[in-house]
Amino acid sequence: MPQPSHTAPPQRRSLRLNDVAHMGAATLQPLLQDSFRNLVTAAIADATGHLPRSSRKLLHGPHFRDDLVDALRWAEGEIQVASERMTWTGDPRAERTLRQLQQIRTALAQARAEEADRRRTEHLASAGHQVDTDSAATARLWLRSAFPDRFEQVLAQEYAAAQLEPPAKRLAPADVFDAIEWGASEGLLFATMTPAVHDLLAKSPLAFRNTVAADTREQDERTVELRHPLLLRRWRTALDELAEMTAPLAGATSATVLGPLTTDLDTMPRQAAFAVLNARRFLVAVHQRTAENTRVARQYAQTITQREQGEPDHAAHRRVFDQALHRLADEHSAGYDHIRHRLRPFEASSGRLDVSVLNAGQRGALKRQVLAELAPSPASPHLSTAVAPARPATPTARPAAAR
Repeated sequence: MPQPSHTAPPQRRSLRLNDVAHMGAATLQPLLQDSFRNLVTAAIADATGHLPRSSRKLLHGPHFRDDLVDALRWAEGEIQVASERMTWTGDPRAERTLRQLQQIRTALAQARAEEADRRRTEHLASAGHQVDTDSAATARLWLRSAFPDRFEQVLAQEYAAAQLEPPAKRLAPADVFDAIEWGASEGLLFATMTPAVHDLLAKSPLAFRNTVAADTREQDERTVELRHPLLLRRWRTALDELAEMTAPLAGATSATVLGPLTTDLDTMPRQAAFAVLNARRFLVAVHQRTAENTRVARQYAQTITQREQGEPDHAAHRRVFDQALHRLADEHSAGYDHIRHRLRPFEASSGRLDVSVLNAGQRGALKRQVLAELAPSPASPHLSTAVAPARPATPTARPAAAR
């Protein structure tokens, strides 16, 4: 993402589509780093097939690929509103602009899919998330959810046996912002308290929202302090409020979806019609900033997890936790076998789950079903040691070659 600043750098160069059509990566890179609008221009050129090969590799490479979805999302909204304005005013460029909009939407769908693949790969590669593909590890964790009280007893016994002090318990975070603020307080995030940060923290809700609105209108002159861990929640709250306030003025489908223009501009005074179009442009900018807020929050949460795992005693605590899980599986072998049986249809190979079949939503639904099956009935308060395996769920049909 281009670096936020408070004042416009001198002689900032704004690119046009014709500029980037013949511009190589070496020339283009500093211009993309300098300006988000330039990044949007390059993204549009790429979507419409007018970006040189070297520049396309740059745009999809590690320097800019995380920002490409943001740029395309912004471009989609801007071009949609532009096409609506052109249609209303009878501009002959309306049809060409509409074709460009379809190309941008196709590129955005592809960029989102690539982003999701990268996140999935990073998720599976991290040491703490191998359970996503490990059927046995998944079964042990689900068994813990079925017998939470017994697991806590076993875990306490394992800590005593290891002569290791259990970590201080803390309440589970209500949301990602809770986790981020906790991470900042524990020193797991580098959160420098500058005078500008203190000033934003001291602002009233209305004054803070006005600051966020001003930041949203300026794609290149961004207020970097809004990305501070202790301001991230307030930033998101203000963005949500701005979206709720703007959506009715913009004739949007909802606060989170721009949707097609349903307001009949021809029946309105010209100034009022332009006010609707301007509100739609502003809502597009709010949506882009909201997506950026979500991405920054995700990056902070990942950093906290990585630094927690880097603590000197993390490995020892992990071993105690795993030993407690194995003991629970030994004690409740029938329940453990039942869960393994229910997971087997989703295995790509022996003991290895196929996350493309058992995605996050399906995984949660299956877990709820399995826990209900393991729950003791009112007539029998203690779970039977011999759980009859339920009929396995049938995964979504897919070609054998895709496995």
